[in-house]
Amino acid sequence: ITKRNTKSEQMYFLNHVWCSILSFLTLQPFLYNNNAAGAFAMKWRPSFTSNRGLYSSKSSSTSYDLPQHSIVSLRNRGGSCEEKNHPVAHNSTPEPYIDLPDESGDDDIPKYGLLFMDRFCDYHGGYLASKARHVYGVATIHALSTYVCGYLSLSARKGRNDEEDNSDHDDDDDESMRASIHLKLKIPSPDEFEHWMEKIPFEVLGVICESDSGLDEAELISEAMNVRFQNGYNAARRDKFLMNDVLSKAGLETVRQKMCRTLDEAIEFATELGVQMTKEQDEVEEEDGNHHPVVDEIMSDGLESTWHNEQNTADWNGGRLGLASNTPSHLPKGGKYCVVKPKRGVASDDVFFCANINNVKEAFQKIHGTSVYGSITSEKNDDVLVQEFASGTEYAVDIVSKNGQHKVAALWRYDKRQVNGAPFVYFATELVDSQTPEGKLVCDYAVKALDALGVKYGMTHSEFILLDKGEKKGDVLLVEVNCRQHNTNFAPLVMAAIGYNALDMLLDAYLGDLPDLPPETEHLRLEWDEIPERPITRACGAVVHLVCFQEGELVEIREDILKEMESLPSVCAMEIYDHFQIGNQIEKTVNIRSDCGWVHLINNDQDQFKRDYDRIVELMPLMFVVKNDSS
Repeated sequence: ITKRNTKSEQMYFLNHVWCSILSFLTLQPFLYNNNAAGAFAMKWRPSFTSNRGLYSSKSSSTSYDLPQHSIVSLRNRGGSCEEKNHPVAHNSTPEPYIDLPDESGDDDIPKYGLLFMDRFCDYHGGYLASKARHVYGVATIHALSTYVCGYLSLSARKGRNDEEDNSDHDDDDDESMRASIHLKLKIPSPDEFEHWMEKIPFEVLGVICESDSGLDEAELISEAMNVRFQNGYNAARRDKFLMNDVLSKAGLETVRQKMCRTLDEAIEFATELGVQMTKEQDEVEEEDGNHHPVVDEIMSDGLESTWHNEQNTADWNGGRLGLASNTPSHLPKGGKYCVVKPKRGVASDDVFFCANINNVKEAFQKIHGTSVYGSITSEKNDDVLVQEFASGTEYAVDIVSKNGQHKVAALWRYDKRQVNGAPFVYFATELVDSQTPEGKLVCDYAVKALDALGVKYGMTHSEFILLDKGEKKGDVLLVEVNCRQHNTNFAPLVMAAIGYNALDMLLDAYLGDLPDLPPETEHLRLEWDEIPERPITRACGAVVHLVCFQEGELVEIREDILKEMESLPSVCAMEIYDHFQIGNQIEKTVNIRSDCGWVHLINNDQDQFKRDYDRIVELMPLMFVVKNDSS
């Protein structure tokens, strides 16, 4: 610490680290209560192994049973909105569902509050809301976006139809009841807005949206409520084409791109980018995940690039896991590639890597005319986005902004590999230092991107490519900016490796300057002015994404393999998702949605950290046995 940090950074870390540990342990149930892979994967997934070190065992409570804690309307403080006789459950007019700090009474309403939209995950929105109430003493409002309510409406309708078909469907009935109740949390329509606002007896300081689909409405309702901390409305923060266009006009390097209304336009622009017509040897090779040779192949993809290591120094953690380039190794050397995708999306859905014109045709036809993600007006993808492929190392930057001051909370480097017929499969998301030459370039670009998009407040998770080839080697290009949290349970890793996390930073940015904060919880709060502009890791940390190489009926889970993973010195937590049970049909992992679990790695020993990761990657193809598996 003495060698690597300024005096102010040393004092901040040493003074804060003990309070960080206390805060982490105190709020551990909220951080590690359960694991939800997405907004609607809400049921608790039992962990295969127990957690070690700073990671305590997880609770078996479910995050689906919302509203949580004592969410009530102010007029019915003592009731539960899940009770069938609850008056709110039968009221068609939306009411704000407000959660008060535990010590608050009917005559002691807080002066301030935060609105949480689509708060489904205990270790994201659940953690933030709980800490806002218990540590900062503010109220929280829980609301659902129109898009999410549409999903719940389908669930409720399905439950009612099933009930009519079979009166014994108690589970479907319960699901339908819960979905119907949650619809009461829908944000108000313009006609209902004034009535809804009259029921909120405090100032709402900001709106925090957990889902990608609700971000558009979150900005709209922030403007309508005139909350103190907002960025206004800007569609470019979600539209991938507009996003790059705004950055380009602000003077930042971006990929070449075009919105194509017809297939001919898409083919013409792809050809202009250098994509070849031939299909010869251009298909991504299929690897047989049921056989051990796959191990050799995926491990050969884990060699780091020379350029990356040449720029690094022994004092900084620039990343040690896996591949330093995102270019698939099995594609032809000649020609160039492009990316075809919709203008809005999430989790790489309908994002296609195209090595030839035939790929472009197939991708365009799959996307064109489909529904726009997050749209509540039945908007269709009448245009398809074609972009230049940027070859290099992919980074993710978590940033918290307060009045235009952007502080990096964490810098991550991805290890993505070409397996199971897919070009970019996540293997690891690794914490790295922001003080390396690469880290500085990426973080500087990220801050400029937020300025260009008009982001002054809130938490963002953005992805960038650091080019490693050609004349522009060393330039940074945008992948996307997401005005929400990093969608993984990052807080335990970051707390252990850095000492603070983006969630706590966000609460301090919004609430830290409020008057009369509870003195008894001062040790659980951050001080914005003392947080460094850029973080420094004090241990190696990574989220390992467990990749499934089998497909078919699962007949055996190799517990010997999983126990070997668990026993590795760097493994602090591990989970296999509950779908992977004997008798279930499983599929190969092709994207972040289809992985089969995760492992958290923490170690001060850099070499041991990398050895443990490499061993986990070697063991991944051996975790499961499917029916008729000859291996």
